[in-house]
Amino acid sequence: MSIDTFIDVPLIISAIASLVVIALLVTVKLRNTGKVSFVFFLMAAAVLVGSLYCYYEEHYIYFVFAIILEQVFLLPYLIFKAFDNPQKREEKKLAKKNAELAASRDNDMVSKAVIAEIEEKNQKLINTNKDLISKLSSFFSSDNSMENFLEYCNDLVTERVAADGCVILLADEYDNTLAVKSFKGAFPPPYKLPDDLPHKPIRVETNLRFAQFQLKDNIFGDIFTSGEPALIADSVKDPRVYQNGPEEFLRCGSYIFAPIKNKDTVVGLIALARKPEQEPFTKAEFDTAVILADAISTTMKPLYSFLEYAEHTELSKDGSIATKYQKDLLPPKLPVIQGLQIGCFSTPVENVCGDFYDIIVSRKDKVSFVMSDVAGKGMNSLIVMIMIRAILRLAVNTNQTAATILSWANRGICLESSKIDHFASVALINYNASTKEAEIATCGNNPVFVFTAADKTMKQISVPTEPMGVTKDTVYKDDIIKLNSGDILISCTDGLLESLNENGVQYSIDNLKKVIIKNCNSAAKEISNRVKDDLKKYCGIAQQYDDQSLLVIKIQ
Repeated sequence: MSIDTFIDVPLIISAIASLVVIALLVTVKLRNTGKVSFVFFLMAAAVLVGSLYCYYEEHYIYFVFAIILEQVFLLPYLIFKAFDNPQKREEKKLAKKNAELAASRDNDMVSKAVIAEIEEKNQKLINTNKDLISKLSSFFSSDNSMENFLEYCNDLVTERVAADGCVILLADEYDNTLAVKSFKGAFPPPYKLPDDLPHKPIRVETNLRFAQFQLKDNIFGDIFTSGEPALIADSVKDPRVYQNGPEEFLRCGSYIFAPIKNKDTVVGLIALARKPEQEPFTKAEFDTAVILADAISTTMKPLYSFLEYAEHTELSKDGSIATKYQKDLLPPKLPVIQGLQIGCFSTPVENVCGDFYDIIVSRKDKVSFVMSDVAGKGMNSLIVMIMIRAILRLAVNTNQTAATILSWANRGICLESSKIDHFASVALINYNASTKEAEIATCGNNPVFVFTAADKTMKQISVPTEPMGVTKDTVYKDDIIKLNSGDILISCTDGLLESLNENGVQYSIDNLKKVIIKNCNSAAKEISNRVKDDLKKYCGIAQQYDDQSLLVIKIQ
C-alpha cells in the first residue's frame, strides 16, 4: 500500500482546520477582541474550498492552486504592512479631523450669524409692533379710525423707506377688487391709464385716488394674488410695469410692493414708489418695507375687530332711521303720464340706504326719470341722497340737457366740504312725449337699457363713467334716442345686477334681459313685478349687501 492512498486525510484535515479558522475569525470580529483583516477570511476560504474540491474531484492539482491563491491574497497584504508608516497615517487622520473641526466651527459661525440676523429682524418687528399698537389706541375714538390709521401708516412707511410716494390698497371681498384707501406723494401709476383720461397731474392723481383694480391683469392684482413681496429696482426692464409716458410726471422709477396679511390671507397691499431720477430702492429698504407691512398686518387685526363692533352698533342705531327717510324720498304714488307706462321697485338692504329713484313731471312735454345709487351707508348716504335729489328736482325745470343738469349737480356735490363720502352713480332720462325722444345722461355705474319692440332686442345705451362727486370739472355726455310704441327704457342700480344667489353667483344683465324680453308685451308695472319675482327666486335665502332698484318705462 502506497502512502498516496492516504492523500485524502490531509485534505479533510486542511478543510476542517480552515473551517475552524473562519469560525474563530468571525468570533474575534463579533466580540471585537482584535483587528481582523478581510484578507484572512479570503485565505481560509481559498484553502477550505480547494481542499473540498480536491477531495471530491480527486484532481490534486486544485489544492496546489488553492495554496497559490492563498499566497496571492497574503503577499499584497504583507507587502503593505512591511512598508506602512503608522505615524504618517495617524498624522493624516489627525489633519482630516482638524479640517472637519474647522469646517464645523465655520458652519457654527455662519449659523450664529444667520440666527443673529433673524433675531435682529424679529426685534425690529417687535419694536415696530409695539409702536403701532401704542399708537393704535388713539385711533379707536376717531370718526374715521381705519382711514386715519392708514394715513398714519402711509406716513410711517414713506418716511422709513425714504419713498417719494405710497399707496395702500385694501381688498373688497364682495367685489373681488383692490381699492385705494390711502395715497400720498408722487406715485407714477404702474398700470395702464384709461385711454380717455387726460394726462394731467390732477386727473391722474384723482384716477388713482379713487381707483379699483381687478385681482389679475394689473401689477397690483398680480402681486396681491401671489401674496409675495416684490422689489422692482428698474421698472423699464420689468414687464409688469406699464409705462404711461412720455410726460415727466408719468415716468416710472423703482417700486416696492408688500402684502398686508390677516393670518395667511392677504387683505391689502402697500406700494411704494421712487422717482426715476432717484437711486433705486435697496435690498435693505425692501426688507424694512416688508417688516413694516408685517407689523401693520398684526396691528390691523384689533382695529378690524373694533370697527366691526362699532359699525354694527352704529348701523343698528341709525340704520332704521335712514331706511325710514329713504322710503319717504321715493314717490308715494306713480304719476299718470299720457303715452307712458311706468313700473318700478326698490328693495332696501338693512342699514345700507343707498338707492333712490324719482319721477319729475316738469312740463307737459317733458318728464324726468332719475335712478341713483349713493356710496356709503346709513345716515351718510341719506344726507348725500337728499342733496342730489334737491338739486335735480330744481335743475330739471330748466331747458338744460340731461348731461348739463348732471354736471350742475356734480359741481354742487363737489363743493360740499364735509368729511363724509359724497359719491353717487346717477342715471337721468329726460323724455319728450310730443317727439317720443329720450335724452339720456349717466355718471358712475348705473346702466340704462333700451328694448326695441321691432326686433325684440335689448341693448345697453350707457357706458360707465366717473361717478358724481369726484371732481367738479367732470364732463358728461347726452345720448338722444328715438323711441316707438312698445319700446322700453330700463334703468337699475348695480345692487340688482350684482345680487348673489346661494352659490355666490351674480344675477347679471343676462338674467334681466331674459325677463324683459319674455314679458315685453306686458304692462310696465307687470314687467317690474316679474323682474322682482325672478330676482327673489334667483337669490333664495342668500344674504344681500346692497339695495336693489329698477325703473321700467314703456312707450305706448
